[in-house]
Amino acid sequence: MKIDRRGFLHAGALSGTGLLLGSRPASGWGLPGATSHPPLDPKRILILGGTGFIGPPMVQYALNRGHEVTIFNRGRTNTHLFPEVEKLVGDRNGDLTALEGRTWDVVIDNNATIPRWVRLTARLLREAAGQYIFVSSISVYAAEAKGYEYMDRPDLQRVRVNEASPVKALPEGFTGEAVTGDSYGPFKAL
Repeated sequence: MKIDRRGFLHAGALSGTGLLLGSRPASGWGLPGATSHPPLDPKRILILGGTGFIGPPMVQYALNRGHEVTIFNRGRTNTHLFPEVEKLVGDRNGDLTALEGRTWDVVIDNNATIPRWVRLTARLLREAAGQYIFVSSISVYAAEAKGYEYMDRPDLQRVRVNEASPVKALPEGFTGEAVTGDSYGPFKAL
């Protein structure tokens, strides 16, 4: 089966999420033709975002595994998706009221780019969930951490990073929350 970059990222996010949720590995991890298996322990999952980029495959994978899913977003993108899922509408930039007084087993934060959004949401949900999973990006790592091998052979390049690898910092004097090429990785690291 041939897979494109988006499919690869979706599969990677799903496999990581599946492992964290204690699921048995499924053939293909959310790729076309993947099989579904019942979860070892069904969870109540809140997915922040859920209708863009890696959100839809995450939601579908969780539903296929028998988990109960709630999504929280602004209600602007792909609103037709997942009519069977509870949808909470709000904005991480200031309106989290739909999340107040609720509980979940797991929160999956896959759409935050601004550190303040993560702090606000994590603070609000710290007593409301047993686990908070933040989906980051390889963009957090400093260039020297990536350790590319075979620079003359792009088809053989390998990235060598782990949790201890150095991460990017915001450029000196950078202020504000504008997401740019210089701030995206450092914001995710923060």
